[in-house]
Amino acid sequence: MTTTTSTHVPVLTPLVAILAALCAFAALPSHASEYTVSPMRMELDRDARSTAVTLTNTGSDRIEFQLRSMEWTQDAEGKDRYDETAEIVFFPKILSLAPSESRVVRVGVRAIPATTERTFRLFVEKIPSPNPEPLPAGANVAVNIRFALPIFVKPPVHRPQGEIAAAALAGGEFALVLKNVGNEHFRMDDGITLTGRNAQGAEVFAQKFDDRYLLAGATKRYTVAIPKSACAQLATLEIAAKSEQFTLSRRLDVSRTGCE
Repeated sequence: MTTTTSTHVPVLTPLVAILAALCAFAALPSHASEYTVSPMRMELDRDARSTAVTLTNTGSDRIEFQLRSMEWTQDAEGKDRYDETAEIVFFPKILSLAPSESRVVRVGVRAIPATTERTFRLFVEKIPSPNPEPLPAGANVAVNIRFALPIFVKPPVHRPQGEIAAAALAGGEFALVLKNVGNEHFRMDDGITLTGRNAQGAEVFAQKFDDRYLLAGATKRYTVAIPKSACAQLATLEIAAKSEQFTLSRRLDVSRTGCE
């Protein structure tokens, strides 16, 4: 939920995103505008080349919106990238909602991909209203968070497939590489879990990577340092990444050299 040119748009890291959100909530007055967006993701294909998104003002103030579409890809490191695109058609691009009012935004795609899914995001951003009250003395933080709705444009033939390309423990650091070898994204709503057990099967370490999407053809690497006290007890490490279509899992036997 991000000035862009035809080059890549900077993406907030998870920590920065969390801090930005906290600052936004702290800076907003109690009468701040609120709104909902539905649905929260869109899927288009040759049978449904257009859809609709509903914006509803659930607050007490009028809200002005601007919308923008971007192509969404992931680079060689698995980081999200956004580029200008004319492939997504939508209307209206700017709208105003009175309290309790809803408006429908029509969204469509110019072409359906032949073999591999294409992914986009529709950014919905509230246009800030002038503050009628003078700001208090001192520093003030104003953060405008925008929603980025995923748009998945699917090919005629679906081939979801992922793999654990690598999993290893060395120097007390665990490294995992996931790869999407299919022709469409997969989504891991529960993230990726790593569980370490001792020789008796008791859990001595647990880590969750809160990642959701891996796009077609993308590869992501995850790392975590395991505390020495826990690493010394490890006998196995279990990896699980459950998507809508399948579950990727692996059990790794741990030797003492992996902790050194």
